[in-house]
Amino acid sequence: SSSSSSSRPPLPAVPAELYFLIARFLEDGPCQQAAQVGADGAAGACRGWDGREGGGRLVLGNKLHLAPDHLLQICHRLGPLLEQEIPQSVPGVQTLLGAGRQSLLRTNKSCKHVVWKGSALAALHCGRPPESPVNYGSPPSIGKKLNGKYRLERLVPTAVYQHMKMHKRILGHLSSVYCVTFDRTGRRIFTGSDDCLVKIWATDDGRLLATLRGHAAEISDMAVNYENTMIAAGSCDKMIRVWCLRTCAPLAVLQGHSASITSLQFSPLCSGSKRYLSSTGADGTICFWLWDAGTLKINPRPTKFTERPRPGVQMICSSFSAGGMFLATGSTDHIIRVYFFGSGQPEKISELEFHTDKVDSIQFSNSSSRFVSGSRDGTARIWQFKRREWKSILLDMATRPAGYLKSIDIVLTMVAWDRHDNSVITAVNNMTLKVWNSFTGQLIHILMGHEDEVFVLEPHPFDPRVLFSAGHDGNVIVWDLARGVKIRSYFNMIEGQGHGAVFDCKCSPDGQHFACTDSHGHLLIFGFGSSSKYDKIADQMFFHSDYRPLIRDANNFVLDEQTQQAPHLMPPPFLVDVDGNPHPARYQRLVPGRENCREEQLIPQMGVTSSGMENFILSQQANQEVSPLDSMIQRLQQEQDQRRSGEAGTSSTSRISRGKLLHSPPNIGLRRSGQIEGVRQMHSNAPRSEIATERDLVAWSRRVVVPELSSGLFNFCFLISLYLLHVIHSDYSSDYSDWTADAGINLQPPKKIPKLKTKKAESSSEDEEGPEKQKKQIKKERKKGVLAENGLTLEEWLPSAWITDTVPRRCPFVPQMGDEVYYFRQGHEAYVVMAKKNKIYSINPKKQPWHKMELREQELMKIVGIKYEVGLPTLCCLKLAFLDPDTGKLTGGSFTMKYHDMPDVIDFLVLRQQFDDAKHRRWNIGDRFRSVIDDAWWFGTIESQEPLQPDYPDSLFQCYNVCWDNGDTEKMSPWDMELIPSNAVFPEELGTSVPLTDDERRTLLYKPLDGEWGSRTRDEECDRIIAGINQLMTLDIASAFVAPVDLQAYPMYCTVVAYPTDLSTIKQRLESRFYRRLSSLMWEVRYIEHNTRTFNEPGSPIVKSAKFVTDLLLHFIKDQSCYDIIPLYNSMKKKDHQPKRRLRNRAQSYDIQSWKKQCQELLNLIFQCEDSEPFRQPVDLLEYPDYRDIIDTPMDFATVRETLEAGNYESPMELCKDVRLIFSNSKAYTPSKRSRVRLHFLSERIFIAGKKKKKKRTEKQIM
Repeated sequence: SSSSSSSRPPLPAVPAELYFLIARFLEDGPCQQAAQVGADGAAGACRGWDGREGGGRLVLGNKLHLAPDHLLQICHRLGPLLEQEIPQSVPGVQTLLGAGRQSLLRTNKSCKHVVWKGSALAALHCGRPPESPVNYGSPPSIGKKLNGKYRLERLVPTAVYQHMKMHKRILGHLSSVYCVTFDRTGRRIFTGSDDCLVKIWATDDGRLLATLRGHAAEISDMAVNYENTMIAAGSCDKMIRVWCLRTCAPLAVLQGHSASITSLQFSPLCSGSKRYLSSTGADGTICFWLWDAGTLKINPRPTKFTERPRPGVQMICSSFSAGGMFLATGSTDHIIRVYFFGSGQPEKISELEFHTDKVDSIQFSNSSSRFVSGSRDGTARIWQFKRREWKSILLDMATRPAGYLKSIDIVLTMVAWDRHDNSVITAVNNMTLKVWNSFTGQLIHILMGHEDEVFVLEPHPFDPRVLFSAGHDGNVIVWDLARGVKIRSYFNMIEGQGHGAVFDCKCSPDGQHFACTDSHGHLLIFGFGSSSKYDKIADQMFFHSDYRPLIRDANNFVLDEQTQQAPHLMPPPFLVDVDGNPHPARYQRLVPGRENCREEQLIPQMGVTSSGMENFILSQQANQEVSPLDSMIQRLQQEQDQRRSGEAGTSSTSRISRGKLLHSPPNIGLRRSGQIEGVRQMHSNAPRSEIATERDLVAWSRRVVVPELSSGLFNFCFLISLYLLHVIHSDYSSDYSDWTADAGINLQPPKKIPKLKTKKAESSSEDEEGPEKQKKQIKKERKKGVLAENGLTLEEWLPSAWITDTVPRRCPFVPQMGDEVYYFRQGHEAYVVMAKKNKIYSINPKKQPWHKMELREQELMKIVGIKYEVGLPTLCCLKLAFLDPDTGKLTGGSFTMKYHDMPDVIDFLVLRQQFDDAKHRRWNIGDRFRSVIDDAWWFGTIESQEPLQPDYPDSLFQCYNVCWDNGDTEKMSPWDMELIPSNAVFPEELGTSVPLTDDERRTLLYKPLDGEWGSRTRDEECDRIIAGINQLMTLDIASAFVAPVDLQAYPMYCTVVAYPTDLSTIKQRLESRFYRRLSSLMWEVRYIEHNTRTFNEPGSPIVKSAKFVTDLLLHFIKDQSCYDIIPLYNSMKKKDHQPKRRLRNRAQSYDIQSWKKQCQELLNLIFQCEDSEPFRQPVDLLEYPDYRDIIDTPMDFATVRETLEAGNYESPMELCKDVRLIFSNSKAYTPSKRSRVRLHFLSERIFIAGKKKKKKRTEKQIM
């Protein structure tokens, strides 16, 4: 045997090298003892790796470069290299033992489609043809011929769905459309939008059939009952409206929730004629509404379950089982609740608390009692009731095949079943879809194709292989779940606007169509076959009555405000485009009820009203037959108009004063302002088929379309109209003397005209009534102005001179960024009392800073935030930070406040420099002084000194009693009094004033501190910047910002922009030395871009120009060595056109109002948490005297909320910084308290998640 073995030929090179690598791998691995056995000769003669006899040790020789794991590295490399040439069926899986398309021995030929012979197709297995493999090619159509049976995949291969195309994209809403559904027949499509409307469309040809009006806020969910007789819509107005599908008549208005509706479901359970409708709300409740299928009557008193174990818990989602016996719900408290209907009444049977974050998606299977739940914790669970309890299979979204990069912060966004319940599909925030085996929980496929988050998963109604997905990237993708591949994709590209995010998608019950809705108000209809029917309809379809005002009764049923009819009883409306222009006659015939109208009845034609105004009217020739219904409506309308005219006279505000007026819905999330105005104004332009009055025809002619108006304007106008209703009906007085008399304080400064009249009163008894007559006249005129056309005049919207003045004055005080001021609590209290007493605006005295913290009579503060709010009046919102008077550094505390310049209220903010100068003066009784009032010197004498209020004995605020030369007495503060120089000019008549000269005005100006204007003086810097602005004003890009906005051309500008400014205004203020420091100037320069962005559409050319001009001027201001702005302009313009600039501009922007609202509600939630109690208010230094020794900058949630409410956070990062400061302070001072740390991690994670991640539709409604 030894001789035979010795004569064995050597091995070929490759097997020999393989054996060597195996031996090398084993020797360095776990088999070292086996190698040692061969070396000791215990097993006799051994053969080496090359087949020859020898020692057991490996002789490396020239193979020292081979690592012990060289063979292992080769195995790792084989899979990826083969994947590049022949992809495997499950990407990323690395195995040496795979078979089929997972085998490392696969070839192009072995991976080709399998083709069976005819005999194989003729075989039957359990009465059915055999199931073909996934890679089966195009099957021959002989299976049914041979055995009379066929499989779905053979009859309808998935390639058929490649022929589905987009038939039509219709613009039918002015806001984002988050809800779409089909009726049970598939012949009707329903869309629910943020413009508060539900619209009904024909599936087969895309016609607009009806508009369901009544909701006052965004539509959050819709549901059609199984009998196909009614539709229910839930809204953020807390109501559910139910309409009859046959007549569009309202059946019920259900009011059982105290917050937004988050989900609606009709139960499939049938018990005689008894049916259920379920609704969940952001108030943490679920309601079961009982209704009768025969009479369609709904019980207005639901069976309600309040599932709110702690404040802030919200119900988010719900789903009925296939038979309606079970209902599962998800909520923000991480708990899944299951309700049972087997006992005849709904009852809660289970609470499943396995998720660690809110459960925001839930779905029952199609044919069993299983359901899947998805949570923000990154997991899904498949639940099944077994052995008297609910068992679950965990689907971890972090699961990934080998070779995939590890994902961070995986969040699940949506779940769905396939039609046969064999697979569960989940959408993940990393833009992928994952397909799981619903029985084992094994990951089957990872579907990649989306470029943004996916919130829509829609399975095919009967084909288990097909799934539709849609996301915010504008892509709609049809997937083959069996093979894990994409069948077809559609991209929602909107010309001139980029892509539209797809918010919802539904498939018709027959599978022939599917419909999508997007962020721009479009309905997209897809399907098989020809699009010829859809080519006959318009691209934009609105009814002229869609946005007309409504009035509602005590039960919240609505009537059209103009015709006093229920919307469903009104005559057929006209079809118009988004600008409000009627469509041609061929489109008007598509409106139900107008199919058989004559040509002249279809088109609103040009006519002339009695006032000579040319306008649209529906021609009614004398020789033409008039409908009896139209005649009756016309007579009733004319009589009604006459009655209204007699009651209201010539006043145009009779409508506004009506108590039950419901204005057009709020325009949240509006699309494009330039295409909104037309349809919005149609609400006052009823055609003659509805007997439009002359007032309506005149309103039609005054339509104004402003292309660059921002969508935020319309939302603001709705809010301000509600404000006006409150103001107009309030009987407020502009006479402040009542308050001053009650308070015992005379705050009126000496004024030139009143003093002269008082002086003359000694010789004229008639003049004594002068001031009173003048006061009454002013009061009367003011009320008339408020009640002018539409309740407002343009002049009333204009900001006061206090804001727009370009000349610096001591009084009234105009705050500027960086000012160090003394805050006087007494003056602020007086302002609040007067503002509340005279109802200037809504103000809550209990929310003022002295109720939230301990304030002394005077506090040294620094202005660190300024924002102006549009309103009547314009309010200034300030953030004041406490300042250490010794070190000049901020101490960490702060508060916010709102105020405006009001007559008869003394400034309670005084510049520190002015206060310090006044404090050094020593006034004695009998001293003469002068004071600047209305740009003139007034003279007086000090009579005594005493505190204004005994509670503040050390306060200098109005501590002097003075007597003016005209005999009036008043309280004065030392900083309002000036020494009289020897060369002073006195008035010719005692008791009158002397005008202020320019030199004296400059002497009273603020004197800049070192460094406030950089390394130069104020005069040098102002002259340099003025020269730069003169150059900038000559450039074309700055032409729109040279002069103030023309309010005649843009009358709504002042209702949107609170602090108007422009280059010429800034230049004038520089010339008058208005700005006290460089930072104040830069703050106002930034407002040029801020105002432009506020009034115009984001991303519009004028907004881009404003950003460029602002950046250019700021760069010029900061560079004190720059005297010529033109080279800087050229360099910045060159950089602006580089590709990296475009990429940077593509960064997604956030919605300001959206993040502020979310942060506000999050803060409210934190305030409701028990653990937040120690952090709600500033730390009591009396109770914790060592707190300031450890914590340098205190912060609390009350301060954060006040700052947010005042609008002083420019971005979420600023708010997050203050919140982090609370957490770091808590850990530094009390590191051992578990509840505090738990709150820290909880809140910090919520804030970071809210900052980084987009919000799903339901989150928009409930967070």
